[in-house]
Amino acid sequence: MREQNFVTDPSPQTGVLCSLTQRVMIISPLPDRVRSLLVALSTECFDVFSLHEFNKGMLPALQPELLVYDALPLPLPSVGHTLEGGAELLADARDYNVPVLVLLDAPSFEEHKDRSLQGAELLQWPAQPEEALNRIHRMLENRPVQAAGSLEDVRVFKDIRIDLRKMKVERAGVRVELTKTEYDLLLYFVNSDGSVLTREMLLDDVWGSQFYGGSNVVDVHIKTLRKKLKDSAVSPHYIVTVRGAGYRLADDVKH
Repeated sequence: MREQNFVTDPSPQTGVLCSLTQRVMIISPLPDRVRSLLVALSTECFDVFSLHEFNKGMLPALQPELLVYDALPLPLPSVGHTLEGGAELLADARDYNVPVLVLLDAPSFEEHKDRSLQGAELLQWPAQPEEALNRIHRMLENRPVQAAGSLEDVRVFKDIRIDLRKMKVERAGVRVELTKTEYDLLLYFVNSDGSVLTREMLLDDVWGSQFYGGSNVVDVHIKTLRKKLKDSAVSPHYIVTVRGAGYRLADDVKH
């Protein structure tokens, strides 16, 4: 049975003070559709993030313990039905061991209710928010204990995913084979805050202070790293050259 610790508010105001919270991320293109659920979750001492669309960096940044995805049957030019549009969300949630509750309207629920979605459950919506709350409580209770720390073992930048425990790098779901130095270099960039990193900084922190080679070794390794990541120095998606200074992560902006 899920335990919730409450501290009674001695003031005349109604409600309770929450001493224990869990994070739930709600993604819906029409927030009014899920407003009742958002209110119910907040009242039940959940920390709730309400977002209009999914971005790959959201899971490691916000570290939710459960996702609610409102898969409305809206026509999306690039992917069709929004349930298909949520394929990336479902894949990332599986990678991070985050359970997903998918909300569907009645026709879509009937169409997909027998479909197997690993790590996800389906719920017909609109419904009474209590029904969704009961489902969310059960999903959280059944969540594997080790999943709570799984986000700490992963770094994500755009479509690059780094598994720290396995020292494994994937780009858009495809394994990228890197040398140890290339791996350390990529991880150093991903762990940075986007600031410019000079060649001297990279030499000291990646190669170590005992390395006495020239700074051109940085340029050589970044060139090979870009090649393996299918990046371009002219139109960079991951690593930008800052002339006369060094390198930095590319901005996460679509042009």
